[in-house]
Formats: sequence, structure tokens, C-alpha cells
Amino acid sequence: MSLYVDRAIIMLHRMVNEMYRKNIELARVTKCATQLLMAGVSSNSFSESILKSCINSQHEDGGWVSVVDTIWNAKFLTYFDNSENILKAIEYLNNNRVESGFGRSKRDIPRIPVSGIAFYLLPQLSSNTSLKWLENLWISEKNGLTYKAAYTLLAFNKNNYIPSKSFLIQEILEWLVSQQEDNGGFAPWKDHPVGTNVYCTGIALISMLKYIDNYPQYSEAVKKAYDYICSNQLSNGLWRYHELEDGGGWGLAALTQFERKYKID
Repeated sequence: MSLYVDRAIIMLHRMVNEMYRKNIELARVTKCATQLLMAGVSSNSFSESILKSCINSQHEDGGWVSVVDTIWNAKFLTYFDNSENILKAIEYLNNNRVESGFGRSKRDIPRIPVSGIAFYLLPQLSSNTSLKWLENLWISEKNGLTYKAAYTLLAFNKNNYIPSKSFLIQEILEWLVSQQEDNGGFAPWKDHPVGTNVYCTGIALISMLKYIDNYPQYSEAVKKAYDYICSNQLSNGLWRYHELEDGGGWGLAALTQFERKYKID
């Protein structure tokens, strides 16, 4: 992997330990740790106390603080021998669906980002029915936010879902690429007043990578997004983003998946 990846891994690993030491909310610790695990970092490199804290803070109903926390904590546990806790988490999530997907809680509206990340990280939560539901939800909201398009693509790809609407995958990709800024980055939408950031760019890049073999016409957009993430990395390995470890986690995910795909050392 590249120097960009190495820098991000070193800093994010340091942040996991520091956040845990400072008793920062556990979900931020485990989410960052999960992104590192997904990037190929060994589970043995994390303190056993983090795993114990995750297990001990799981409620009797199988969930943690929220639906989103539970999704990430359950994914974190998949890298360890904790099948019983994972099954309890899946049961909790199934009991807290909103329609066929997920919101932030059972009292929330169904949300594409929450549903998409659930189906991507924990494909056992998905079914043809729930993915069809996600397809319909995207169609009802389409061409709104880049990260919603990306989460939809990730969920479809992870579960080998073929949309019932012909050419929907290409339509989503075409729209997503149309939102790319000249600097190669992505914002929530093109010309958004806040500008591009590593989160929107990272998740857009990952989603495009999943389909690049079938749609090579988007290779330039993929390369530009990768270059954006590289050129905007700070010397400490992070990126300018509100929650540093969240932006860093998605930046790292995008870098590692691009470099694995194109065999960059």
C-alpha cells in the first residue's frame, strides 16, 4: 500500500487508543477500529479492553445506544469470535426496522444512509424484498445527495442485487459522476456551499469502484476522486473533517479499496 495509506493507518490507530483512553463514546472508537480492520489491520493490534467494553455495553435487547451504533459494533465483532453477541445485535436490528430498512431509531423515518450501510456491512440484514424497497426509496429521492447514491450502490453490490428498473445502476453512476467537482472531490451535491470533503468523496469513490469493471467509462472519475483524497491528506495522515476519525476512516477505506483494485504498492 502507499504512503498515504500508511500515514492514515498510523494516525487512526493512535486515535482509537487515545479516544478509548479518554473515555470518548464507544461508538466512535469501534467505528474507527472497524474501518482499520476493513483496511486489513490485524485484530490483534487492538487492546482486548476495547472488545470487552463493546461486549459489556451491549444491552439485553441486543442493541447499543442507537441503530447506527449497533450496526458498526456488530460489524466490529465480526472480526472476533463473538457470534452470540452478533446474533443478538442482528435480532435487535430486525426488531427496530422502519418499513423494510432502518432509521436512526424505530421512531425515525427510513433513511438511505442508515439502510445502505446496514445492508453493506451486515448483508444478513438484507433480502430481495428489502433491497427492492431500497430501490424504490432511492427512486423517490433520486438525484438529491451524492452519499445517498453511494450507499444505495454499496448495498446493491454487496448483495448482488439487480434492480427491477432496467439501467438503474448506470443511471445512479451517471448522476453521481455528474456531481463530481473539477478538483475531483464530491460534496453532498455539485456546487454545495460547503464544498468537497473526504467523506462524500470517499464513499462515492468506493461505490464507483464496485462497478468499474462493468462501467469502465467512469475510470477517469474514479482516478480523479483518488487523486483528490491523496492531495487533500494532511501531513499527519488525516483530512479536514469535523469528526477527524470519521473522515479519516472513509478516506482510508477509499484509498485501500482503490489501491487493492489497481494493485498499487
